[in-house]
Amino acid sequence: MLTIRSVPGVSTPQELVDYVISCPNTLVYTTPRFMALVSRHLGSDGGWLEARRHGVLVGLLPFLKKEGFLGPVFNTLAYYGSNGGVVQFSEDPEAKVALIEAFYTAAQKAGAVSATIITNPLEKDADFYFKHAHHDLLDERIGLVTHFPSNVDAEMLIKTFDDPRPRNIRRAMRDGITVQRRHDAEALNFLYATHCENMRAIGGIPKKKSFFEAISDVMSEEDWSIYVGIKDGQPIAALLTFNFNQTVEYFTPAIREEFRSTQALSLIIYQAMQDSIKRGFRNWNWGGTWLVQDGVYDFKKRWGTTQYSYYYFTRLFNADARKQTRKALLDSYEGFYVLPFSELTTA
Repeated sequence: MLTIRSVPGVSTPQELVDYVISCPNTLVYTTPRFMALVSRHLGSDGGWLEARRHGVLVGLLPFLKKEGFLGPVFNTLAYYGSNGGVVQFSEDPEAKVALIEAFYTAAQKAGAVSATIITNPLEKDADFYFKHAHHDLLDERIGLVTHFPSNVDAEMLIKTFDDPRPRNIRRAMRDGITVQRRHDAEALNFLYATHCENMRAIGGIPKKKSFFEAISDVMSEEDWSIYVGIKDGQPIAALLTFNFNQTVEYFTPAIREEFRSTQALSLIIYQAMQDSIKRGFRNWNWGGTWLVQDGVYDFKKRWGTTQYSYYYFTRLFNADARKQTRKALLDSYEGFYVLPFSELTTA
């Protein structure tokens, strides 16, 4: 007998946490601590849908919910393309379909504007969602993942990268740049300030300081790291990573503009990858890339990556969402995915 139950709140019983850990492809986004971090930062809440067969847990679907001027929006999961979807240790198609349908049904009953499932590229199960999500709208992203070879040393690792990455790394080494792994407030503040400078330079929207400030309060030190590049005793670049299970997430890179030519970020990434291998991780997830982001894609793909597509499967319950501006949706549903902006009649 299959049953579906909703467990409110981002914190979960230990049984659910252990189940998430047991599934090798789960990412940090599906952990209670990261969900708590996002919930706190965005002023949202959420919960878990669990599937049990004869009382035994056979699947989970974590989700977050954000209230806004059109009603709530449901995402699995939210904030900068966090991958979600059904978590299962063993394949159980019936339970997976039931969890997908329960998610959309719960959103509709709550008066949601829309509900979106964002798939996990490591699961390689997009075809299942194409068949069973019964979505109204679809969006696609490119996922790039570096799978670390087994028993690889530093020199073997660098040989898996495409030009010009090895040259970039060796140039930074010749410039005397060193890399530190840190968790202190000074490193966080440097990362945030430099990130803001970088985003302003390209006309982008930086992440808010409250997100970075909450990391050390909500997350364990084992969940995250800041790798800082040092030249002549001063920080010049940094990278925020999150990690869970077998995968490290490349999350927020930053470099002072006047030091871009040093290739410090390339060295930071290389050192962070070596550190990740030593700590037992198997994958480096570069995060989502828009299909039109040629420059970003070219940078990421040269790190010995494997390419996956992942998708946003959206059911739209309130057609008025199409009539809104991008700004109105971004302001009201910060960090959440409402619908593809190409579907707006105001676009």
